[in-house]
Parts: sequence; structure tokens; C-alpha cells
Amino acid sequence: MISSARIDTWRTHLRLLARTDHDRSAEVRDVLVAEKDRLNDAANRFTPDSELSAVNRGAGRWVDVSWYFVEVLTAAIHAAESTDGLVSPILGRQVDAAGYRSWRTGAVPVVRSTPRPTMDLWRRIEIEPAGSGARVRIPPGAALDLGAIGKAWLADRLATRLSRAWDCDVLADMGGDIRVVGREPWVVAVDPGLPGIPLQKLLLADGGMATSGTGRRRWQTSDGAEAHHIIDPRTGCPAATCWHTASVWAVDAQVANTASTAAIVAGREAPEHLKALDCRLVRPDGTDLRLGRWPKGETTTTTTTTGRAA
Repeated sequence: MISSARIDTWRTHLRLLARTDHDRSAEVRDVLVAEKDRLNDAANRFTPDSELSAVNRGAGRWVDVSWYFVEVLTAAIHAAESTDGLVSPILGRQVDAAGYRSWRTGAVPVVRSTPRPTMDLWRRIEIEPAGSGARVRIPPGAALDLGAIGKAWLADRLATRLSRAWDCDVLADMGGDIRVVGREPWVVAVDPGLPGIPLQKLLLADGGMATSGTGRRRWQTSDGAEAHHIIDPRTGCPAATCWHTASVWAVDAQVANTASTAAIVAGREAPEHLKALDCRLVRPDGTDLRLGRWPKGETTTTTTTTGRAA
């Protein structure tokens, strides 16, 4: 039996599924809602009273935070380290300057001055213990954005927590950042994000999947320019990329999300960054490039990360 729950939040959907011997959907929903609320209180930059908002308001000063917040921030710093800064947690001002906050509220994004690059600014994030918690200091004028890695981190947390607690197979899908744990594979549909291009169905077990792209969170600014939410830290502007979507299968959702985002930013250099991973890069014309063990056809294929380093 599949016990499941879905909630719509953060302009996406969150789903949690578990293979159980009887219906435990109510319990699954309780776990999902509780963990979503906790992450929202810690790392949602659009919530004024979140810990992240407090850190951003206090940029340049030490701000008290929980160790839970530090866990999410540390995951974001690790993503920056593993991509040499192509994926950065300090892009809040840059993504808003591109128009994301306006698009999110339904307004027409206005043209703003180009913000400065932030390629190495994440290296200046400071974390240290403070009493029973911790404190964080980010550079003056900077702003954190942990949205992407936060959902992947939550997918990993939910899947591992529930599978250990209930000794069952689990699939956690946090808006496309997916983590599966268990003995039997799950059917996961990978969307290339283009009309007329079919979904690719994979049987996935024990690992993480993520797809990043420029098609869904995309808008036109007031001067008619096209913009999207994936920022290149080297320029501070939306990434000028040759890929429409990048899908990665890896050891967990955080690694997959980091790699797929880095692929969009890296553009033509993406294959070099992804050479140790299984991935599919889709161009705007619908043609694609498949690397590693990514299946060549569109039929359901079993894939697992067991024994493969990412």
C-alpha cells in the first residue's frame, strides 16, 4: 500500500510517499507539514520573521540562529564548494534584481541596474557556536537565497527519516527535487520541459533526482527582455545558457540539485562538470545530450546509484 500526502506551497508541490502495510497517509501528511513548516521558519527569505530574513537584514553583523538553520546553510556552502562557486547561496539580491520577486507576486518585473558578481562572496560567510545555538555573519550588502538547496535538503531529510523510522520504502518529491530510499524502485517521470517532447519514465531506487531549467520560472521585464531565476554568480545576471533543462541522477537530492543547477550555469562547459554523473541535458530545440548511464530511450529503465560515487 502507498501512504501519501501532497501540499502546495512555495509556488510548487511537495509530495511524500511511503510503502506501508496499512494506510498511514494521515501520519505521512503530519510529517510533511511539520518538516515544511520548520524549514519555512528557518530558510524562507520571503517570510519576514524567518531566520534567513533576520540574517539578511543583519548583513555585516553576527545574527543568532538555530543549528537547524546552520545545517541548511552548510548544505548550500558545500554546493558552492563542490562547483567552484557556480552554485552560490549569496544570490538573493541578484535574483530579485533580475525580477524574480516581482514575477512571484504577479507584477511586471522592472529593469534594474546590473548587480555586481558574487562568485567568491560565499567564502566570506561565517558560522560559529553561540550558547545553545549558533550565529552567522554574511558580508555587508549581501543576501542569502537557500530556496533550491533547501528543497533538495528537505527531500533527503524526509526520505531518510521516514524510511528509518518505519523501515519502509520512501519517495520524497519537493517540487522536482526527489529522493528515493528503499528496496524496490519507484517510477519517476522526468520532464524535459518542452511542448511535444515526451516525459521519460525511469525506475529509480536508492538515490536522488533533480531537474533545473529556465522555462517555468521565466518572465519578461518591462523593457521586453527575457529573464529567469537561475543566476550566474560570475555576472550577477540570469545565466546565458545553451540548455533548457538539466536532469541529474546522483547519490542524493542535494548532489543532484547542485549538479543540475551548475550545468545550467556552465552552459557548453556542463559536460566537463558532469562527467562523473548520470544526466540528460536538453536544448531549447528538443535535442539532448545524455551522459554516464542515463538511458538512451524513453522507456522505463531501472537506475540505481549503489556503488557509484558522485
